[in-house]
Amino acid sequence: MPPYRNGAATCQRRAGQGQSRSPLTDNDLPMLDTLPRLLSTPLLSLRDWIFPERCRLCAAPGAALCADCCVELPRLTATRCPICARPQAGNSPCGACQGRAPGFAAVYTPFAYAAPLDGAIQAWKFGGRLDWTLPLTDAWLNAWEELPPFPHALVPVPLHRNRLRERGFNQAALLARRWGRAWSIPVRLAAHRQRDTAHQVGLKAEQRRHNLRDAFRIHGPLPEHVAIVDDVFTTGTTAGVLAETLRAAGCRQVDVWVLARAL
Repeated sequence: MPPYRNGAATCQRRAGQGQSRSPLTDNDLPMLDTLPRLLSTPLLSLRDWIFPERCRLCAAPGAALCADCCVELPRLTATRCPICARPQAGNSPCGACQGRAPGFAAVYTPFAYAAPLDGAIQAWKFGGRLDWTLPLTDAWLNAWEELPPFPHALVPVPLHRNRLRERGFNQAALLARRWGRAWSIPVRLAAHRQRDTAHQVGLKAEQRRHNLRDAFRIHGPLPEHVAIVDDVFTTGTTAGVLAETLRAAGCRQVDVWVLARAL
């Protein structure tokens, strides 16, 4: 697994909040490309001068996430399972991955799902705080010392249309859009959720697998190497089931890129 930087992460100054009045579909994502242009209008520039951006964690002026808070974001340990990124004493595959190899090749993230990052992700995902999108995605982009292997396409974990209508946006698609643009990797909205599955929170791994049985379908051809994109890797069930579906559709290598990995 790649090493991660312990020094200060560079966080770009971001301004403004974006919220959708109606649910976003995957086809609506190009609308978000206009966000940087909207944020650079003279009116908002004047507002930024009068009311400067403050860090969302410590309230220090100057950036949505200040450099000090970026350094304090929880990192994964240097030793971890090379497949699921579970922190452990060595770098050999963990017992779970040896016992049942997942459909994906490796999980890549610099961050652990712990305070204060977990609260920020929950506010973004469940509280409709779209103003967290750029700070979180940019903190992830700037946290790498050695970049993960680049796939030929990013495939965000899809939401069922009912969940999308309820939440208003697909957080995985927002991550993929930002990361793909930053590193010139195409985003393929090829995975679709054909069943409105129950919430996974509180379910054990086998219950999660049963809940996701036949949940995904793939539309259109995909390259041989893709990376699934999601916000949090917990048990790996969602990523594993989707990876198996992608491999059945012709992908030979499936990695997983996530904002944070649960401990």
